[in-house]
Amino acid sequence: MGALLSERVVPTVVTGWDVSLLRKIFNVIVGLISVPAFWVLTIRCAWPITLDMIVVIALTELNRFFNEGRRITFYEQGLSPNNDAESKNLDLELEPPKSRLDCMAAVVGWREDPALFTRALQSYKSAIGCDFLLVGIDGDEADDQDMVDVFNTVYPANSKVIHIAEPLGEIAEQVVLQEISKCQQAGREVNKEKCHEIALRHCIDLAVKVLEEEDIAFSGKRQIKQLCLRQRHLHKKGIMFTTFIFSIVIADILGVEFLWSSDSDTLVLPQSIERSVNCVAADLKIGGASTGLIIHNQEETAITRLSATVYWSELYLTRSSTAVTATSDCQSGPSTLFRVSALPCILVPWYGQSILGKRMIINEDRHLTTNLLARGWGVVFSSDVLTATDTPTTLSRWLKQQVRWGRATHVEAIFHPQVYVKHNPLLFFSMAKREVWPLIIATAVVCYIFTDKQVIHFSFGDMVLRNFVGVGYNMLRNPQRLSLASYFWVIPGMFFYHFPLPAVHFWSLVTLTADGWGTSMRSSGERARREGVRQAWWETGFFTVWMALAGAAFSKWIAINLSIQEEYMAIAMCSGALLASFTTWKATISGA
Repeated sequence: MGALLSERVVPTVVTGWDVSLLRKIFNVIVGLISVPAFWVLTIRCAWPITLDMIVVIALTELNRFFNEGRRITFYEQGLSPNNDAESKNLDLELEPPKSRLDCMAAVVGWREDPALFTRALQSYKSAIGCDFLLVGIDGDEADDQDMVDVFNTVYPANSKVIHIAEPLGEIAEQVVLQEISKCQQAGREVNKEKCHEIALRHCIDLAVKVLEEEDIAFSGKRQIKQLCLRQRHLHKKGIMFTTFIFSIVIADILGVEFLWSSDSDTLVLPQSIERSVNCVAADLKIGGASTGLIIHNQEETAITRLSATVYWSELYLTRSSTAVTATSDCQSGPSTLFRVSALPCILVPWYGQSILGKRMIINEDRHLTTNLLARGWGVVFSSDVLTATDTPTTLSRWLKQQVRWGRATHVEAIFHPQVYVKHNPLLFFSMAKREVWPLIIATAVVCYIFTDKQVIHFSFGDMVLRNFVGVGYNMLRNPQRLSLASYFWVIPGMFFYHFPLPAVHFWSLVTLTADGWGTSMRSSGERARREGVRQAWWETGFFTVWMALAGAAFSKWIAINLSIQEEYMAIAMCSGALLASFTTWKATISGA
């Protein structure tokens, strides 16, 4: 076994796909024109946000059509030659043949709640198409032993735990710096891609060496089917890098073509992995995919119920709209699928990302997707496949999560324009709409308070119709079927998501390079830690300020419509601002 591993080199690597110069010019021109063109169309429409919803629904349906088309192509390719004549007469709606491609899974976490982690690991026992499970634990202290114990309990046989002496991400950074220094000392031009390749090869050699020293067998009576890696605590990006390096080696040994990446709080459904693989396997230009998400802890609090309806009503539609052209700009961390051959050339630059001189460690999911897109790979959203994940149980934790995601969204949208050159103009259009629209709303609220001017026209009827169309479509086509009781949370959930959005968008933009995960982990020790009032104001105080502005604007609107005298309008606005901000402060900051 050791000799076999020693002979291995870097597995097959596909550096990506390029497009012609003419196509690049077309993408740029159409992308730039699309934004003002859409503005002209909607500004003349009496129902602009309803029109936008109809366009999104059309793109969502196209996305499902294309996904199913790729699956049918894959199923047809999977039929043996002897059955070709018979297969032509088969109804396509009959049960498709079983996938001929397997996948390995990598699950990472840090100080996860043991009960939840147990459920997460157990879910892989029934996952169809999962040939190997690799678990990465970001910590090797006493408090991290709980996750190791859970792994050993769930998988007592055909499994092993390995301690990684030094995180591979740090080693990769050291090698890159050494290679750059060598080039500079020799007076040669620095080729960063070559430096990254050398660092990758070094890390893969180290992973091979570890597997040899631990005498890990991938076949025979001593075959290991579940492997747990633990290393010194860094951050999620650090443990992901280590598990990805080991995944590349193990996938090459097993002949596995796809890698499923997930988190320690996520439960896979029996067909989550298999149907995701079947959605992309036939198209060799697709490097990644992600699935729809449902919330497994939605019954815990009112916040989780609201959040669950957000995933149901918004995620399904917004992720589908760009994925129709295989340009999904974010693979959700809990449910990501990669073509293994696409990973080697992106891992080192992904890990070493820096923005404005600041090292980025919290936008791991989006930056992986950006790297795939930048190299010409397609990324799709398997909207009819579901995976169950966890959501924050309190308003403050939920806001912190949204801000963290917002920062990642800004970074990837603003600092990587090369992706818009290579891909369909729909990607740029969706980015521009997502980046600009919340800022317009925030500006409109502030202008209305201080100048009486309405920057944008608001139609209550348009908003009602938009929500009616969106909810109706989701009821008919969303693969997640809500219970009758859950439908009562749908409309409040829309306000819960959209109302803070301008504030979240603005605050995440002005704190673009802020460090920190925002929310604590779910183990009892981590949950017991309390943040200070100053920290609470920094992380969620923006929402209190926003609610004060919104309360003042709403009070002014009521006062104007009730023809209240001007001298009392200031009192009404101050009262509205104080009431709204106090309520928000009580819900987010006072308990810190």
